[in-house]
Amino acid sequence: MPRVYAEISPELYGRLKMFISRGRGTLYCQQSEVIAEAIEEYLDRHERRIFRG
Repeated sequence: MPRVYAEISPELYGRLKMFISRGRGTLYCQQSEVIAEAIEEYLDRHERRIFRG
């Protein structure tokens, strides 16, 4: 599976960790799964707007 590397702010990283622990549980999933899911949801919502234009 391809990898994407990105630098995020400490604030955003803290929000991500909080989301994972509250929403999924700390033992349930990995951070990369949550990030991949977030990217997919973002694209699902926004790429239609770009391709319509």
